[in-house]
Amino acid sequence: MSDGGSVDVRGVVKRYRDTLALDDVTLHVPGGEFVTLLGASGSGKSTLLGVIAGFTEPTSGSVAVDGRDITKVPPYRRGLGMVFQHYALFPHMTVWDNVAFPLRRRRVRGDELRTRVEQALEVVGLGALAKRLPAQLSGGQQQRVALARAIVFRPRVLLMDEPLSALDKRLREQLQLEMKRLHRELGITFVFVTHDQEEALTMSDRIALLRDGRIVQAGTPEELYERPSSRYTAEFLGESNLFPGRDAGTVLVVRPEHLGVLPQGESLPQDHEAYDCDVREVVYLGSGLRVEVELRSGQRVVARTAARGPHVPKPGDSAIVHWHPETSVVVSDDE
Repeated sequence: MSDGGSVDVRGVVKRYRDTLALDDVTLHVPGGEFVTLLGASGSGKSTLLGVIAGFTEPTSGSVAVDGRDITKVPPYRRGLGMVFQHYALFPHMTVWDNVAFPLRRRRVRGDELRTRVEQALEVVGLGALAKRLPAQLSGGQQQRVALARAIVFRPRVLLMDEPLSALDKRLREQLQLEMKRLHRELGITFVFVTHDQEEALTMSDRIALLRDGRIVQAGTPEELYERPSSRYTAEFLGESNLFPGRDAGTVLVVRPEHLGVLPQGESLPQDHEAYDCDVREVVYLGSGLRVEVELRSGQRVVARTAARGPHVPKPGDSAIVHWHPETSVVVSDDE
């Protein structure tokens, strides 16, 4: 439907009296990418999206789309698609009329209006439900209507503010995959806000992790997960085991899937780091086991291991937890 536009946020600051919501944020979103703004509640991710959309005026800094400064342009003239957490559908309008609304506001009429609405509904798989009212739809179907309405006027950038957070887990996972498909087919630039790290890892080309109004790290999901730059990033994205670093102000991060658990007396793989421990808890996850062990220091760490094999740990076992140094990363202890 559309090629994606680039977005450039440069030195954006947003103050609310004594509260600094955004602190000198700079971010480049290349055209056609799926970029997720990730962070805890109060991190500034929704405020940043609001600045891009034009709903929030920055205290200082600028926003540009395809090189054009839109900082002072009102939201309705920015040409950006928007999907909200609560879909904001018109309850008295049919699905067809909800999707047609942005086109009618742009004075699109006749055959072009019908063609565009039908195409948008086909893309989200709702062509057969065009005559229904929003109240007659499931939550997932309503979300698809909101998506169709956002893409029908062919924006180059689509902004989404936690659009899946109100859905149950299974439906949310299904729609994550559908959004990835939509992104691939449409070529639109997606800027997506979520607090859910699994959602961000699943969907994104790149992630910008925010904390206290600042971007603490930006990169691909693999970069943030495998090579976090700080303790905060390591702990926010997935489970992490933290060991004291050799240098002051650092910690050693080892992900659970890189830890092995062996019975006491078993020979270790060559060059592995190891600690004696006791197995405290074993949880079956279907694809494997989540094994929690306690080191002699009292620290508890978590490993993810195979559910079958010659050495399946059990609560109460004396064991050795081990890993290869190449699977660990040293990060700053920003706590």
